[in-house]
Amino acid sequence: MKLMNDRRRILALTIWWCEGTKPRKDKRWKNSYLYPIEVTNCDPKIIKIFADFLRDEIGVPNERIKGQLQIHENDNKEKIESFWSKKIGLPLSQFNKTIIRKIGHKPGKNTGTFKLRTYNKNVYLKLQSLLEKELEKADFGEWRSW
Repeated sequence: MKLMNDRRRILALTIWWCEGTKPRKDKRWKNSYLYPIEVTNCDPKIIKIFADFLRDEIGVPNERIKGQLQIHENDNKEKIESFWSKKIGLPLSQFNKTIIRKIGHKPGKNTGTFKLRTYNKNVYLKLQSLLEKELEKADFGEWRSW
């Protein structure tokens, strides 16, 4: 069981490292930063792995997780929202307004792009610490100077 949790943690952290949002300045306040925990992707497996990791391993309550879809005109909004809700176990009431773009190249043949998000500086710092520990274990040498 421990090996599986290690693999799951490494996979979830890699997803966050590659597909996640980094801290950014809060334009409302001088010298203030926002620490969003966001992962955006069109593959529901990637989003589900990260959502489950946040809930099961990090302890983020499901109610604190939000989602937002980006789809194209002529896509079936209700069907795609329902698809994502079922795939990742997030009720539609926790979805932010779906963004609808101009017609895409494959109308009716995609399931949109999903952004999973939660906001918590302590959780963000915990994820950052876990990622740094995994990178140190991997012994990439001078990775900090990149």
